[in-house]
This record gives sequence, C-alpha cells and structure tokens, in this order.
Amino acid sequence: MFEAAGSVLSIFSAVGKVHGRKKVQKMVHLLKLAGARMPFKYEYHHYGPYSAELQMELSSLDREGYLHESIVDETYVYEMTDKGREFKEQLDRLGFTVSIDKELIETMARQSSQFLEMVSTYAYLVDAGYKPDEARDKALKLKDHLKDFLDDAISFYNEEIVSRSRSFE
Repeated sequence: MFEAAGSVLSIFSAVGKVHGRKKVQKMVHLLKLAGARMPFKYEYHHYGPYSAELQMELSSLDREGYLHESIVDETYVYEMTDKGREFKEQLDRLGFTVSIDKELIETMARQSSQFLEMVSTYAYLVDAGYKPDEARDKALKLKDHLKDFLDDAISFYNEEIVSRSRSFE
C-alpha cells in the first residue's frame, strides 16, 4: 500500500500535475520499464498498456485528499495537494521513497498522450518478447490511427527508456 502511494506521489512531486488518465498510465508504465520501482501490473487494453491497480491507487489518493482529480475540457487532471506533499514526506522518512528520473518524467509530461500511447504499446510488445521488427509491425496494426508517431516512438523508447534501464542492471 505505502509503496504504491509512494511511487505515485513521487511522480507528482517531480512534475506537479498531469493532464490525462491515459497519460499517467503510460508515464508509469514507461518509468517501470526504465527501471523505476513501480509495483503496478500492466495488461494490454484498447488504449495500450493499462494497470487497474494504478487506477485504483489514483482514485484512493484522490479520495484521501493526497491527489486532486479534476476535469478540465473533458480531460482528467491530477495534481498533488498540500496534504499529499506532507504524506509523501512521511513516506520518505519511512523509506517508501521511489527514485524517479526527473528528466525522463518531465520529458514524458511534455509529450502528448497519443505519442506516449504508441511508445508504451511498442515497449509493451518488446517487453512481451516480440523482436523489434515484429513489435513495430504489431504496434502499427494495433495503433494504425497513431502511425505518424511510430518512428519517433521507437526512437524515444530506445533513447530514453532502454538507455535508462541499462543503468539499473
């Protein structure tokens, strides 16, 4: 419980707010693949990798007042509250801090959710055992509507995610 809360609050401590449920899902998935200790299991769904556990944690943190969830222009926006910052400090003192690559999380926060959806989908396929060419072809079939993002998504995955994951080996 505390590990999940600590990991989510560490992200919001680094970036402040995130626009979009899908975006939060993809950011956490990619952070996990980059080597961050994220306790959430992912399955493949319509919008790519999805963690029901993460969504439950976000809802719980909102209910408890540690995160604030609002809807702005039909988009969910998540932001850490003052109560959340205090709780994160307590978790840090208890050793539930999750090391977050601040540069990576800030870079992802600036990307569109569609771009991150393609990166996360490609990454999920590679992680599932597809060879890079196979993962590319499968991602294109699954996400034809996002085909314009594919090449940049693969480059982002290789340059930002894979390169960081090697530093944890």
